[in-house]
Amino acid sequence: MERRQLTEEQFDFVKQYVDLLGTIEEGFVYIIRSFEDYSHTESDRMLADIFSALYQAGQANDTLQRIFQAGLQETIQQFRNVAEQALELEASFTDLKRREQIIIEGLYPAFHNWAREMQRMLLPYVSI
Repeated sequence: MERRQLTEEQFDFVKQYVDLLGTIEEGFVYIIRSFEDYSHTESDRMLADIFSALYQAGQANDTLQRIFQAGLQETIQQFRNVAEQALELEASFTDLKRREQIIIEGLYPAFHNWAREMQRMLLPYVSI
């Protein structure tokens, strides 16, 4: 992807997006730890926050496509895998064993791989 100069508004948007991905990652780490360490009592609230943040990321992807044109399109399309895993989790939310399995084996790996690639592509634009 060719490096282009961002406006101040675009820079702020991309920086907030990259920060959001990092925050979601931290939330997943907390939730996964909660499966074995019951002192992590906020995992249900954290999961709700992750769903909200994933929705925000999905909405922001449209803006990123406009900023970078075709440069991020393929990677942004991989967000579909994350969304599919989130829907599967939502459908199995009351089954605690299945919820844990989907998070550990599906949703978190899909998010982690996608977010790492997005960060790899976006960090050069917001690194000072």
